[in-house]
Amino acid sequence: MTHAADRIILEARNIVRRYPGTVALKGVTYRVHRNQVNVLIGENGAGKSTLMRILAGVETADEGQLLLDGVPIQLHSPRDAAQNGISIVHQELSILPNLHVAENIFAGREPVTAGIFVDRLTQDRHSAEALRRLQKPVNVRAEAGELSLGCRQIVDLARALDQGTQILILDEPTSALSNAEAESLFQVIQELRRSGVTIIYISHRLNEVLHLGDHFTVLRSGRLAGEAPRSDVSREWIVQHMSAREIVGSCKRVQSLPQPVLEADGLTLPSHFEGKTTQTPLCDITFRLNKGEILGIYGLLGAGRTELLECVVGKRSISSGEIRIDGMKVKLSSTVDAANYGIFLVPEDRQNDGLFPELSIRENITLGARKIIFLRRADEVRSARQLAKDLNLAATDLEIPVAALSGGNQQKVLIARCIARSPVVLLLDEPTRGVDVGAKAEIYAILRRLAQQGIGILFASSEIEETKILADRVLVLCQGRVAAELGISDLTDEALFSFASPLVSAANARSGVAPA
Repeated sequence: MTHAADRIILEARNIVRRYPGTVALKGVTYRVHRNQVNVLIGENGAGKSTLMRILAGVETADEGQLLLDGVPIQLHSPRDAAQNGISIVHQELSILPNLHVAENIFAGREPVTAGIFVDRLTQDRHSAEALRRLQKPVNVRAEAGELSLGCRQIVDLARALDQGTQILILDEPTSALSNAEAESLFQVIQELRRSGVTIIYISHRLNEVLHLGDHFTVLRSGRLAGEAPRSDVSREWIVQHMSAREIVGSCKRVQSLPQPVLEADGLTLPSHFEGKTTQTPLCDITFRLNKGEILGIYGLLGAGRTELLECVVGKRSISSGEIRIDGMKVKLSSTVDAANYGIFLVPEDRQNDGLFPELSIRENITLGARKIIFLRRADEVRSARQLAKDLNLAATDLEIPVAALSGGNQQKVLIARCIARSPVVLLLDEPTRGVDVGAKAEIYAILRRLAQQGIGILFASSEIEETKILADRVLVLCQGRVAAELGISDLTDEALFSFASPLVSAANARSGVAPA
């Protein structure tokens, strides 16, 4: 008979972690159950990431101890954690874009021959095997920077698995994956679990964790709020323990003005970008965005969502078509051109494309505004404080590095930066990627308020539920083309998925089913 203590493979006991001006963990005791999918949930700022960094050896606790199979251990580095069989795949990827896939998987532990030369054949063979376990046939000699965000996340996961990991920490692993890739990952997780690997799984997607999880732990405000086996857990249980706030299932919509603020007519992309061939170039994209309207772009991975936003913000040059702002045709050759017309983008990959992690929260908020108007230091501080207050930013000190914030608060910083520059059109690519349910509700409310002020909002999302909650109207993209335009009354799961699916969209086209 197995005793309860024998089922605990890893325990973080009475963990305290302090930062200047805040205490991230306040005596948390966290137990990881052997050979199970251990779901860790909590709002942004609850302490999840801090706790995981301690378990992965990235940080050390100020108080408390770690026990592996009941034996105290000390982890001073990720190498220490790896030697104890613990690996982490962070939400923000650590891929080196200029290296090949295999070189990324073996970075820092390259196999060598004659004690000098890197054994590339062995490296490639082991990398290919790790990727096969993930059911993702990525070319191991491809340059990592050429891969999609979803494929880069798969490479990061393969790197962890190849190290003989016994406890695998997955921090928002599906945030950049398509539905098909996520389902593939779920199968791999179950296979790993059956082979004896213990999983710690962090996600804000409730349907996902309820599907996968065996044991659930909730953190709230740096403390343990609850833990229970799957049999005792429901959606209501999770929400009750996470926050006193309710999940916002809908946003109050207001009537947008029938005045186009942004119009696109026949936008088409060339089949290459920055010297690389584009798999799904945009073709003949036409739409309009009204003043005060929230227009959603829905599509599966590779549908062209990001490419469309990058055209509108001047990051990509179209080969044909035109863009009009307030009825005037404009040429957007750069993001500077777009900014001059009041168009700003909150990118999908906020770490690499949006934030300056070494700068303070204040500097990240006001950085763009400095280029438009001269700001005195006192005015800059005042502006940043007001925006932080308006967006309910969870930071008492705006001079700390923005990297210290949770994902949801970092997203608010990027939105604040755009607001500081008086946007006419605000673009958001995956506006709540890696954001918990409470912060999602806050971001939705922020975007509604901005729309009420007359700002046109265009967002791209791979989440059906988010698209239905937030959008006034939706463009469904499929393989670089508009497959449908749906109003609120037409926004059903079936409609969105069917038009976004290449096979179904092709069948609709052949049968004469026209997009709205």
